Amino acid sequence: MQSRFVDSPKGAVTEADDLVSSVMKPRGYPISDFDQRAADISVDHPRVVENYRSAREIALRIEKATTEDLRTAMIHHRSLFDELVQVPTIVDRKEVA
Repeated sequence: MQSRFVDSPKGAVTEADDLVSSVMKPRGYPISDFDQRAADISVDHPRVVENYRSAREIALRIEKATTEDLRTAMIHHRSLFDELVQVPTIVDRKEVA
């Protein structure tokens, strides 16, 4: 999506918004209720919830968004995507006798 941004910024932002939603669904976030989804994200991913709200707002007014707005939305979507797909690191702990 990022590589398509140059040729189609609006399309890339729409795809990014859809991708984030598709990653959220199997993780149990409510897809139909944005406010509840954002509230849930604020618990699990507090660093990126405001970015997510901003990106979603830009996606909703995409026809009036500037190129800079669209670039910002892509960055925000990417930060949430990265948070959502992180695999927790399991630390191997050896008991000391």
